[in-house]
Amino acid sequence: MKNLTKYVLLAALGLSLGSCDKFINGNDINPNAPQDAPADQQLTAAQLSEGFFMSGEIPRQVGIWSGFFTGADRQYLGLDLYNTAAGDYDNAWSLAYATTLAQTRLVEEKAQAVNNRALLGVAQVVEAQIVGQITALWGDVPYSEALRPGTPGKFDSQASVYAATQTLLDQAIINLPLNGVWDRSRDIFYGGSVPKWTAAAHSLKARHYLHVKDYARAASEARLGITSSANDMIMPYNGTSVSGDLNPYYDFIDINRFGYMSAEGAHAAALLDSVGSAGGRTRANAKTDESARFSYFYIADQIYSLDPNFVDGAFAPDADAPLLTYVETQAILAEALNRTGDQAGALAALNNIRRENETKFGPGAYAPYVLADFAAGGLMNRVAGQTPAAAMLKEILTEKYLSMIGQLEPFHDLRRTDNLIGVPKKNSASPSLPQRLLYPQSEVNTNPNVPKPIPGLFDKTPVNR
Repeated sequence: MKNLTKYVLLAALGLSLGSCDKFINGNDINPNAPQDAPADQQLTAAQLSEGFFMSGEIPRQVGIWSGFFTGADRQYLGLDLYNTAAGDYDNAWSLAYATTLAQTRLVEEKAQAVNNRALLGVAQVVEAQIVGQITALWGDVPYSEALRPGTPGKFDSQASVYAATQTLLDQAIINLPLNGVWDRSRDIFYGGSVPKWTAAAHSLKARHYLHVKDYARAASEARLGITSSANDMIMPYNGTSVSGDLNPYYDFIDINRFGYMSAEGAHAAALLDSVGSAGGRTRANAKTDESARFSYFYIADQIYSLDPNFVDGAFAPDADAPLLTYVETQAILAEALNRTGDQAGALAALNNIRRENETKFGPGAYAPYVLADFAAGGLMNRVAGQTPAAAMLKEILTEKYLSMIGQLEPFHDLRRTDNLIGVPKKNSASPSLPQRLLYPQSEVNTNPNVPKPIPGLFDKTPVNR
């Protein structure tokens, strides 16, 4: 899954619709197999662009607002204080729609034309994932009429877009195990594995049910989702600067925008820092040693006194980017069970995450919690009057927040839960943490259907009101 060098030219040129044909020249077409060869090439292009969207500019920006990073220089100084404009989102909107979604729709059309149901199912999961991120970040967005040539698409309600992704994922789950012959090596996420894609579809359904606060269904789908970190959906990076196959965080921090972003004063760093050098708000306790995880996400004295670890940690040149994981699935399950009254089940899911931490960051650092730890006066409940369920919920959300540093989902959680874990505002004059991305200027200028009045940065999206 790390061998992406041969796909970099495809990423550069294949992002323009239809451009993948020139790479095939008929060599990949098996006249005896029911497949359309250009479709699987375009699947690669769609996955690359989705992976870049979910590990690049927007996660970096909302990571600053979520307390993972700090804007340190030039434009990022303003971003740190929530100063942003509609034109800042033109590129991300185009990457999501004109590149990722458009390529995915082409794959679906070509797969349907030859009744390649398995490839269709894969493309449907990719579409549901990118559309879920679009609506989570912007709220009401074009979907049912998106990508119609010459016709500005209407803005569908956020709730209806989420409902549509659930229907699409249901269709994908049906299609995935059915007929289809294609070059599965071009699937850079799962190599065409039907069980992995099916589990990912269920995890994605759980994510979207969580976004809309349907906790019972989120729990049901999470139970069917990704069951091991070995089956995580990742965006692979080789770390080869010649080909451009670098982790986008590394590329931004150390090459293209040297010094723009640090981790000085970052809330997440302070929570993980057991010795107090990052601010002294450590969450370390008798059962938790965060020193190894701190070193994985953060590093001292490279550019600033504290930086995201772009040397040998989460944001190194060849660090893969997680897109959908077992840990996230267990965090969804833990929160959903907690909110529906099953504290024992919630604790079991939380301890599954801690067991993964033990594997990744060293034995003895994450001993399992017991229910008594969340009772009044227990290890994880020292707040007067806090119920055991409330104490456990805060720990679940905090664990997810720290497990997914640099990813998009913590930003969605902060807005959905009214910042229950208490990430500090960076601008005291602001009413809250930012609540959405601004509609891009390119869309405002060309689409008369943009909601009026145009929502501002601190206006909650409909599902979070």
